[in-house]
Amino acid sequence: MRAMDDLEVAIAAARAGGAIVAAGFGRHTSTDFKRRNDPVTEVDRASEQAITELLTAHRPDDAILAEEGTERAGDSRRWLIDPLDGTVNFVHGLAPVSVSIALYDDEAPVVAAVYDPIHAELYAADRNGATLNAEPIRVSDTSELSEALVVTGFPYDHHLHADAYVATLSEMLRHVNGVRRIGSAALDLCYVAAGRIDASWEYDLRPWDLAAGIFIVEAAGGRVTDPHGGPMTPYSRHVVSSNRLLHERVREIVASTFPGHLR
Repeated sequence: MRAMDDLEVAIAAARAGGAIVAAGFGRHTSTDFKRRNDPVTEVDRASEQAITELLTAHRPDDAILAEEGTERAGDSRRWLIDPLDGTVNFVHGLAPVSVSIALYDDEAPVVAAVYDPIHAELYAADRNGATLNAEPIRVSDTSELSEALVVTGFPYDHHLHADAYVATLSEMLRHVNGVRRIGSAALDLCYVAAGRIDASWEYDLRPWDLAAGIFIVEAAGGRVTDPHGGPMTPYSRHVVSSNRLLHERVREIVASTFPGHLR
């Protein structure tokens, strides 16, 4: 049997986790809270187990870092895994949700896969480009901020810093055509990559939230930086992504309203 390449492994792992998410969607599931506004379910954990078992079978020497606690040391290659991105949506029976998986070699992306099992949409990227259900995708060509549709999310501590987060939203609303809140940071980035959304921003994310989406946007011709224009890695926490044409204008709004408690 032919060994799977890295992208095939990422896709197989995303589908394995996605099958568990889809089977549990819309059904009652036990829910705990890691902190206020941050739920975790048995489906998160089962998806992570399925993903890590597959990766262990196919890439036993690679390191793993996953949201629900699976961590394994390895060589310079590390898989970054969110087994259920959009758990708040999931708990409420609201789509979309996703499974996000990326492989990095040190800080260089190798492959990425984000799977929305409810809508059967698989986003993927390698050094040859980005795809949606195996068809190439590109970012939008919107060049006027007044015509742009943008997307954002809010950190789990929004009950403590609502005014700070709304300041950016309020200023953005003065300039764009519309703002959306999807509920999955990985899909926010994928929608930018696919040209459905023209730009995105979000604060205080974690490596598993960002790793796959960053690479998919860049592979689709987009740009991703931190709010101050610095280079983006999965460990950067705060993100601005765009179709390139709008990047500096969106980034300047985010930077000018950047929450003081996050500095």
